[in-house]
Amino acid sequence: MQMKELGQQLSASLTALFTMLAIAIQPVAASATEWHTLTPQAQPVWLELPALVEAVAQSTISAQTSGRIIELPFDVNDLVPQGAVVVRFTDTEQKARLAQAEAALSEAQVRFIEQDKELKRVQQIHQQGLVAKAALDLAQANFNAAKARQQQASAAASAAKEQLEQTVVRAPYSGILQQRLVELGELATVGKPLLVGLSLEHLRLTAQLPQQQLQAARQSNAAELQLVNGSQLSLGVPDLTIAPQGNALSHSFLLRLKLPVADYSAQQLYPGSWTTLKLQTGSQQQLLLPASAVLWRGEVAMVYLQQPSKPQLQPVRVLRLHQQQYQLLSGLSAGQKIALDAQAMLQSLQPAANATVQESK
Repeated sequence: MQMKELGQQLSASLTALFTMLAIAIQPVAASATEWHTLTPQAQPVWLELPALVEAVAQSTISAQTSGRIIELPFDVNDLVPQGAVVVRFTDTEQKARLAQAEAALSEAQVRFIEQDKELKRVQQIHQQGLVAKAALDLAQANFNAAKARQQQASAAASAAKEQLEQTVVRAPYSGILQQRLVELGELATVGKPLLVGLSLEHLRLTAQLPQQQLQAARQSNAAELQLVNGSQLSLGVPDLTIAPQGNALSHSFLLRLKLPVADYSAQQLYPGSWTTLKLQTGSQQQLLLPASAVLWRGEVAMVYLQQPSKPQLQPVRVLRLHQQQYQLLSGLSAGQKIALDAQAMLQSLQPAANATVQESK
């Protein structure tokens, strides 16, 4: 009796096991997921170069007039807007010179008006034949001298005004103040260095270009930057300058790329930092995988490959292009179909696998 009951239980277990296996090997319905057919697509080929960020606009501001420093609004590492006052000198002497020059200009203008009237009067009298030609020549000479003195006084007034304006030093461009070479109360003379700064909007990249890539880089019609956060910054048609002489030791050429004028602080591009420059050198046919089709198991990338019986996990080698796409390096060929949503495929296969495990217990 016990042997009979044991045989019945064993038969029921085998029946359930074969049922679960049949369910597990059934192909997934077409509606459970969408399939992606691998088709070659033309994709750009990039030449990647490590590049150093340099500041194009980097200068030392020097004094153009003499005076004692009474104002230094900015400190080192401060962001200075274009046209902002960075140094202010005492201007008492410059104001006095300007007042003196303006007074001399006023006097010269009065003398010029007087000589102009005198010349016109002598010309009228000379036309009537009442004065000699010598009197007319004398009036003309006095007029010319008065005009020259007026021009000289006007130039002196302009120079004095310029000297007064130079007591206020303004930033030639917006940027970062790197060094402050003077302090409040110091006496500045003409030519004395005051401040050192650079612009974050006028940048360029320098890189070493291998000799075998020289011609390809010259023909490049697109460039990108690989930023530290993994994103790409498109630069359009690159403004490249390649040195005509190569390095005899490394057989490479100095390449410079001028960045478009913009504020790159948000992209963390600062002078002295390293980045990756990508130059498009051509195009080739590649197989692309959407990111949703790839399952990661540690360091191994896998996709669900369509098979007659049921989808099969296929290991592949991929290269990430951006957040939504991978380039297929090996593991699949053109024309094969993979599950577009690998996570959905995994969940659809999971109930059958769980049921098989439970029954085996």
